[in-house]
Amino acid sequence: MGKEGRLLLKHILESSGPHSTSFSWLSSSSDEKIFAKMKDGYNACLDEKSLHSIGPQPLIDILRELNHVYSTHSLTGAIYFLMSIGVETPFTLSVGADDKDPDSNVVVLAPPYSFGLPSKQHYNQTTLLDFYKETARVALEALLEEADDIGAPISLSSLHLPEIVDVLNRKIFNDMVDYESRIALSAPDPDYVQDVNKTYNIRTLDEVEAYIPAISVKAIIGNLTNGIKPSKIIVWSPDYLESLADIMASQKHEVIYTYLMWKVIQSYGLEVDSPAVEPLRKFNNKLRGMQPEAKSERWKTCVDAVDGILPWILSRFFVERTFSEEAKDFGDKIVHDIKNQFVAKLKHSAWMTESVRQLAADKSPDITNAEDLSYYYSNVTIHSDAHFANRLSSTRNDIKRTWAKLGHPVDRDEWIMSAPTINGYYNAPGNEIVLPAGIMQAPYFYGLTVPSYLSYGVFGAIAGHELSHAFDPTGASYDQNGNFTDWWDDSTLTAFERKSQCFIKQYENYTIPTKDGPIAVNGKLTLGENIADAGGVIAAFQAWRENEKRSADLLLPGLANFTKEQIFFLAYGMSWCDKSREEEAIDRIHTDPHSPNALRIKGTTANSRDFRKAFHCAAEEPVCELW
Repeated sequence: MGKEGRLLLKHILESSGPHSTSFSWLSSSSDEKIFAKMKDGYNACLDEKSLHSIGPQPLIDILRELNHVYSTHSLTGAIYFLMSIGVETPFTLSVGADDKDPDSNVVVLAPPYSFGLPSKQHYNQTTLLDFYKETARVALEALLEEADDIGAPISLSSLHLPEIVDVLNRKIFNDMVDYESRIALSAPDPDYVQDVNKTYNIRTLDEVEAYIPAISVKAIIGNLTNGIKPSKIIVWSPDYLESLADIMASQKHEVIYTYLMWKVIQSYGLEVDSPAVEPLRKFNNKLRGMQPEAKSERWKTCVDAVDGILPWILSRFFVERTFSEEAKDFGDKIVHDIKNQFVAKLKHSAWMTESVRQLAADKSPDITNAEDLSYYYSNVTIHSDAHFANRLSSTRNDIKRTWAKLGHPVDRDEWIMSAPTINGYYNAPGNEIVLPAGIMQAPYFYGLTVPSYLSYGVFGAIAGHELSHAFDPTGASYDQNGNFTDWWDDSTLTAFERKSQCFIKQYENYTIPTKDGPIAVNGKLTLGENIADAGGVIAAFQAWRENEKRSADLLLPGLANFTKEQIFFLAYGMSWCDKSREEEAIDRIHTDPHSPNALRIKGTTANSRDFRKAFHCAAEEPVCELW
């Protein structure tokens, strides 16, 4: 979410009601009830007096419930409980579209999104790990002083544990972080999870049950689905599950229990106001390269909180304030123009065989725009003075709604991003690109009041980028109906892999500077995004040129020294301008499938024949070219 967008949401959330918004083309904008619910959520987050008065008690209540569940139902019950409130566990269970049957939902078992530290590389840094151990120890010690009955699941004495387990012992925390490190280092690398050919592994419920003897995955799924037994489960990494089973089997129960408590604190600790969680805040700041005491302005935190708790209500009023039918129509036109350019490019892609070119051309028009907002909001209990309870209620509801999808067709109108989000995405099983209203604001989208080369240069390039994903290493595995299938023949696939090597080598020669020396981009991890960047700019530029033939743009005042073509690329480059702390840049280069922004500009323009021609480069041939 950008600075301007967040500020606009602040104004919406602090306004008196929906009637004070600027547009009324959404007839349901007068719904005071949902506006009041949204405003209560925002005010509860802002109410620091109540937060301070409540203190760490809501967090302690969760830890106490975890203690009870672990004591009575052992590890399986504890894992289910944590999953039901959105806490990361050593594996995740979710429901999503089946890649080979995109209209059906299927259970997916995968490694967690986050293990605790930002990347695998962090677990090899001894000094950081020592700080991490001490942070966990001090934070948990402070919380346990508030409630001494949650220090250990004392009914586990039947498992031959000491009657009282001293979880404050430093060795416990050394062992806990070692346990987390072993789990994280056994997980597949980020480039593995980008390859659907590797992550689509069908297993039965009984086969999954056998992977981790210490946990009944079958029981957890049964609880999450209210007894529904899925006929198959997609396992992203069988090797990871086998490693996880060995790691868990060799670990003491008190270490695993301490680990689970720490995951709760990492997930919910910063939702409470208590000195007990300050070590966690300081540690997180260190990871981001910030000052230990740094805090975001509270209103910014609370705007983001509402976007997480009630995203579609917030989306509704954001769209009312920022969007218009004219803007939507112009955005549709840009996307339509870019689709046409892709079809034209595909017809002249010599590296594709004729049969694959035709299939690709058939696929492009079938890509849809999910621009009709899903005006729904979950049945979440929102209090005006209980921020923690609001977050917990929303999370529980989201998880229940996710699992309710099982046994029902995929809702192709569902989004994974709220409307204020400045982003877009390509959904391969749905064969759709999604461009939320947030990306259709300046400086990404300018509407009809300014020269179109600005909107084509930024919004058009983003739309083209997402469209390009239909034909990148992932999109190559999905046909026009979104089915996971090999629709590229061997000749086309071989030619694609040969051309891909150029992009891989090009970006691996790009580095970011750090105090310990330069770090190179992972060319394999970023391949799909780099190809999409190149294809998106090519299609957007050609689409603008065709539009220019029909309706010529004027030059902008004060920029007479630049041509329209040059301003197109200047707008594109400026849209990616940013500044990152070194720590965050390092995290992203290890985990993000996108190249660093400055290198996205450098690589994409180096691969653009149109850019080289516009700026009169000595050589007009692109470094790498696919389309």
